[in-house]
Amino acid sequence: PEYRLGTSNHPKIAKLSQMLASLYSKQDKLDKAEGFVRKALRIMLGYGARQEEVAKVRYELGILLREQGKLREALEEHNHALRIRCSLPSLDPHEVAESHIGVGNVFLTLQKPDETFAHFEEAYNMIPTDSPYSAKIRLCIVNAAQQLDTDNSLSLALCERVVGDFDRENGTLAVDGETRALAKLVLASIYIKRNVRFQDAGRMLDSGLQIVREIYPRRHAREGDFLACIGDLYFRQGKHGDALAAFRKAEKVFRQTIGVCASNTINAMFQAGRALLAQGKFSMAATKFEEAVAIRRGIVTDGGDAHATHLLGRDLFSLAVCRQEAGDLSGAVACLRECRGLSGIPERLSSECAAMLAELGVDR
Repeated sequence: PEYRLGTSNHPKIAKLSQMLASLYSKQDKLDKAEGFVRKALRIMLGYGARQEEVAKVRYELGILLREQGKLREALEEHNHALRIRCSLPSLDPHEVAESHIGVGNVFLTLQKPDETFAHFEEAYNMIPTDSPYSAKIRLCIVNAAQQLDTDNSLSLALCERVVGDFDRENGTLAVDGETRALAKLVLASIYIKRNVRFQDAGRMLDSGLQIVREIYPRRHAREGDFLACIGDLYFRQGKHGDALAAFRKAEKVFRQTIGVCASNTINAMFQAGRALLAQGKFSMAATKFEEAVAIRRGIVTDGGDAHATHLLGRDLFSLAVCRQEAGDLSGAVACLRECRGLSGIPERLSSECAAMLAELGVDR
């Protein structure tokens, strides 16, 4: 028999709507996919589908809504699915964990670390560490810690737990090495930014870099990430020569893998400039800062976002400091004026520029 999508409450129509939603989702036609998921949900509620089936559809709807930036609605659907799954007599820990991840991902998009990591912790606690799904949750935790770049204490505790679980398993869980290496990189970065446990950070970076080089026989951008982080560790320890060597290696890897205009490549140039400046090598530092500024200026001119503008301002200010130290006062003033002329730079950076201009005897 044939069923009309607009009028029938038959389960087969709900199933067909879900199939069409999946098809449109794969084609990135998310609004159409959302429409068919909503149709499936209405039909299922109409004929009294099992609650676990309703929860699954609400979870899928939450994903589609988050991908479209409809975050309030996404949070409602994920929370609804979570409540249903928690209330079922035969609770499925994997499905409950999946819903916690769904809610956590919405909070991640909203840049709310407390809520993000609280839900990820709930998910992590529900699944045995030897389960393949545990590896997926670990990756969510590590990616969130990297994206949010926060001092959140739960973020640190979860990353330590993830790395500790990986080390204890010693390869018994079938997890790709990239995830293991990334976990070490993120936790080491957190330690370095907090100026704590430098020795542990160094060990994790060394072992993570070894994993990356074993996974990728040819150069890979992840190797550059590790080298840049090693450079940051050396810099914070006052080992500016070692830091410079690491930043130069990172820049070389990034140039070969992701190109000269990539943000990581430019950041490696900037950090190399800082290391040279710390050693009093003003001319060489200025050359690195000038290279970074030239590339960032082109990105901003071509329509870069507010973050790119902020980084250009930061680089210009560093170049101004470098030129001042080298005795090129007119060059320093030119950099400071260009920095202050950028639209949307942070107030603190604008104030630093104004203070330095005043120090140089220039009002504006």
